[in-house]
Amino acid sequence: MISKEKNNFAIFTVCNIAYLPKALVLAESVFKFNNKKLKIYLFDRKKDIDFSNIDSEIYWIEDLNIPNFEQLAFKYDIVEFSTSLKPYLTLGLMKDYQKVIFFDPDICTYDSVSSILNDLEHNPILLTPHYTTPISNHQKPGWNNDLGMMRFGSFNLGFYGVKDSQQGIDFLKWWSDRCLDLCFMESQFGLSTDQKWISIAPCFFPDLGVSFNLGYNAAPWNIFERNIQKNNEGTYMVNETHPLVFFHFSNFDKTDIGYLNELANYGENLKSPSLFELGGDYLKSQTQKEKEVTKIEYTFDYMSGGEYISPTFRRAYASVLSELPKNHDPFDSNGLVAEFAKKNGLFERKTKVESKKSIGFKDLRSNKNIIKFIYLIMKIILKIFGPNKFNDLSRLMVYLSSYRQNRGMWKI
Repeated sequence: MISKEKNNFAIFTVCNIAYLPKALVLAESVFKFNNKKLKIYLFDRKKDIDFSNIDSEIYWIEDLNIPNFEQLAFKYDIVEFSTSLKPYLTLGLMKDYQKVIFFDPDICTYDSVSSILNDLEHNPILLTPHYTTPISNHQKPGWNNDLGMMRFGSFNLGFYGVKDSQQGIDFLKWWSDRCLDLCFMESQFGLSTDQKWISIAPCFFPDLGVSFNLGYNAAPWNIFERNIQKNNEGTYMVNETHPLVFFHFSNFDKTDIGYLNELANYGENLKSPSLFELGGDYLKSQTQKEKEVTKIEYTFDYMSGGEYISPTFRRAYASVLSELPKNHDPFDSNGLVAEFAKKNGLFERKTKVESKKSIGFKDLRSNKNIIKFIYLIMKIILKIFGPNKFNDLSRLMVYLSSYRQNRGMWKI
């Protein structure tokens, strides 16, 4: 039998409709430098949207006949869901392509990917570390001395490349199995969506390649070690040695395009015109693409009757998922999952906007009175139970914070 001749390479990304403008900026840059259309997998329910003017290959995730699709869309939030299927989608592309490159939608390319393709000639799997210079308090005051890597993983999975080879396929199958099952964002339990799993991948795949090319995956978290300047030919160079292949505009702030300079600091409080230029051009491109896309809320955040699916509801569902009938529709407002939600008080009583607002570390200052009250309660508990039992209780609360691991909490 003559095997089908494969195309050279594919580049793809994943996002929901709200993130599509970012993906279109990426698509434009990919086509500019590689004459290649970006494949965009849309993680939303199909809508009647005209994509005829968009110069990309767009696929609705619903159309791919993914096993247990509805259950995955329900137990995971948008970040978890879209990242959980990255290795699965890569395996699908590998049937037609020799090499597959993934980029996060908030990446923009500034050179061809020929160097990446060349690297894949020597390694079946290609990854990039978050950064290559250990962080010290002297370098970055206030940073946590590499604790970020310990919590979220050594490699940034906003990019990876895989070649059609036995080890590449084995890697994707291994990774996909774990992502389909455990792609939760629960760093307190060693999980960080698809990313943390890859920290242990070098233990199993000896030919896995780690690239130290500083022109790959430049980002806010590593800009302190990468001085980006334009040379006389107008090419962005990193530390005067590596052409900038792609920049990862993670958490890009439209109101503060100089944030990269604040993170860079380069040890001498220097401001780089190139960083302002990168941010300004990215903002301009993104603003233009936003005009081309209709704003739509993430459709898998709601039941068929419009009820909002909260993060707690998703975790509770994950806790009992194995006990539910196969092929059930968790989004059915008249179905068994809706009944489960009613029994356990998992439907929000607040408005859509209020119910979707989550409090994080950035909100500590604005909630200082609530924090003071919680501290007061904790001090009372400390005095009542003593330091040892208080410590045990604190550790227990960390375990209890994962509702999916506490089946006893939920009635079914």
